[in-house]
Amino acid sequence: MPLGIAVIGLVDIALHPRSKQFPGSPALHVSLLLAAAAVLGLRRHFPILVPAVVIAIATGWATVWRGHNQGSFEAFLLLVAAAYAIGAGNRGTRLKQATAALIAYFIASQIVLLTTSGYLGDLLPLIVWMLAAWGIGVAIRSRGEQARRARRLAAQLEETQEHRTAEAVEQERSRIARELHDVVAHSLSVIVVQAAAERRAVANGTTDTEATGAVLASVERAGREALVDLRRLLGLLRKVDETPSLAPQPSLAQLDVLVAPLQDAGIDVAVHVDGSAEPLPAGVDLTAYRIVQESLTNVLKHAHAHRVEIVIGHRSGRVDIDVIDDGDASGRDPAAPGGGHGLLGMRERVSIFGGTMTTGPRPDGGWAVRARLPIGTQVLESA
Repeated sequence: MPLGIAVIGLVDIALHPRSKQFPGSPALHVSLLLAAAAVLGLRRHFPILVPAVVIAIATGWATVWRGHNQGSFEAFLLLVAAAYAIGAGNRGTRLKQATAALIAYFIASQIVLLTTSGYLGDLLPLIVWMLAAWGIGVAIRSRGEQARRARRLAAQLEETQEHRTAEAVEQERSRIARELHDVVAHSLSVIVVQAAAERRAVANGTTDTEATGAVLASVERAGREALVDLRRLLGLLRKVDETPSLAPQPSLAQLDVLVAPLQDAGIDVAVHVDGSAEPLPAGVDLTAYRIVQESLTNVLKHAHAHRVEIVIGHRSGRVDIDVIDDGDASGRDPAAPGGGHGLLGMRERVSIFGGTMTTGPRPDGGWAVRARLPIGTQVLESA
């Protein structure tokens, strides 16, 4: 719009220099035209100030026609453009203020025009054109706001739908996981019952080769079915973008891997094993390793410790894990943001096996993590 008015005005001034339409110096008319067009280009940034300045320029331009009954078409376009800018660039209270400013400026400009030229014939058409431009601006602004609201509403609805879909999928996955858990538990129960019955039969000498073969075949079949269902269960629990690890799971036999970074950092690490170090069930062994791993990670990140003591106690029916350091007890974040398991994650692991875990500062300074994990039949009973 500003560019169009400027082009029209420049062509008009070039075709009618020093005429009744553009009396006096053409440079004056060009300067006023370009100034008004440049200011009008800032209407989106200053929706109230710009129309006021444009109307003031158009009013000042009108004084050039003192003594003439010929007005400028470009000044008319500027007044209409100012009215449009007020309607299109404001809303609510600002629209009312801007409209009041438009009326005040317009009345002032007309007083100047009537005083300088005494020509009243174009007043009514100018009012009609300015009101029409103002109404078009308001309509376009309202339509744009409605379109933006519609887009925001559509985005919110889409987000809500995605959230509901994700919730529904998660609920369905949880339901299927519970059902598969029940199936796996039933299959394992069948295996345990059949194996126990066959063991008693063998001990009592009341079995034969054919019967033993049938029992073992049934146990094998139930075990394979349980394995397939367990893989499906783990597939449901695994995140969509998570790929299964093919590396062997770590165990307490690899504590030297966990200790090495602390020793490289100059921390004195002592490892003690109490009791008979019998092989632990794979799940218990992995959980014990993760507890030590997270404890040492917290020491390395937050504790500023000089010494750490790791005690693995093999007791009757359980394994004890104690990680004790002499570092700062403050700043130990239980949530461990940043991707770590954290103390909450360790407690969750321990609770799965029916164990207990305590963490906190020591009376004589430092921090202690103490976990007790049941093994063997106690794990089954706790489950």
